[in-house]
Amino acid sequence: MKVFAFLAALAIVGLVITGAIKLQKSDNSISIQIDRNRVKEEAKNVVEKGEDLLRDAGSAFEEARDTRTER
Repeated sequence: MKVFAFLAALAIVGLVITGAIKLQKSDNSISIQIDRNRVKEEAKNVVEKGEDLLRDAGSAFEEARDTRTER
C-alpha cells in the first residue's frame, strides 16, 4: 500500500513538473487546472517508456540465460 501511495505521489509531482497540472494561488484560494490532453500525452509517454524498459530487461535476461547455458 505504501508503494502505491508513493507511486501516486510521484505521478502527481511528475504531472506538475511537466505542466499537465497547474497550481495557482491567490489571496484566499488555490486553484488547480488539469490539462487532460497533456495528461493523456504524458501517460502515453510513460507507457511507451515502460514497454521499452520491459523489452530491454527481457532481452538482457535472455542474453544472461543464454550465456549461462553455453557454459
